Amino acid sequence: MSSNADENNYTDGMKGISTDRFSLEYFITNDLLYVDKTMYAYELISSADKNFFFVSRPRRFGKSLFCSTLHAIFEGKKDLFKGLYIAEKTDYSFEKYPVMHFNFANLSKLSAEDFIGGMQELIADEAKKAAGITDLKEESPARMLRAILSEIGERTGKGAVIIVDEYDDPLTKAILGGFSYTEEMRLVLNDFFSVIKNSSAYIRFFFMTGCVRLSNLSIFSAMNNLYDISMDRRFAGAFGYTEKELEDDFGEGMDE
Repeated sequence: MSSNADENNYTDGMKGISTDRFSLEYFITNDLLYVDKTMYAYELISSADKNFFFVSRPRRFGKSLFCSTLHAIFEGKKDLFKGLYIAEKTDYSFEKYPVMHFNFANLSKLSAEDFIGGMQELIADEAKKAAGITDLKEESPARMLRAILSEIGERTGKGAVIIVDEYDDPLTKAILGGFSYTEEMRLVLNDFFSVIKNSSAYIRFFFMTGCVRLSNLSIFSAMNNLYDISMDRRFAGAFGYTEKELEDDFGEGMDE
């Protein structure tokens, strides 16, 4: 995970380090230092019996960059992964799928109407990017999502990939801010995620991140198919940096 290419080049020949970007494509195209986490992405993607995942980590642990990495993999952008584990050490095909990538960090609003409108705009934007769907009715976010998943299946013959980053951000900010519409927001989110649960036949892969553990927010009672990898030892190194990664990937900079 790394920083602006022109910000933190300490020595000629060293790669730039970014701390304020979370796009894999930005890292690769700007030749920034990227610590390879694609072995963990591959293990999730190739799981034979699970395809709905959740992870909880504090902020600044690389969750958004990992989401971007999954997004690029499922969009079939193989060229971005030259030299990385998934392209060099596996036989992954990089088949392209329709991807809807939601970042809920931008959904904190001052009223229930604004929140619902923001959800509708976000869903419509992702439907257009994923499968060119533009003729959507302005319904509840849950109904819009249900219609989109069905339409994607008909148009592409493939299940959609859904990535939800910072799922808890709007609700926790509303609670901390003492907003009066937190219960309405909770119901909207509950309906949204219920559609995802009940539309599993239309979904190839689902991945969600947050800072708050699922059990602490009562909006996922219906999603009993989510596999929580937060405390799974196999994925302990997927977020943040291990001591070995610091030595291997950042050693030159630390020595300098």
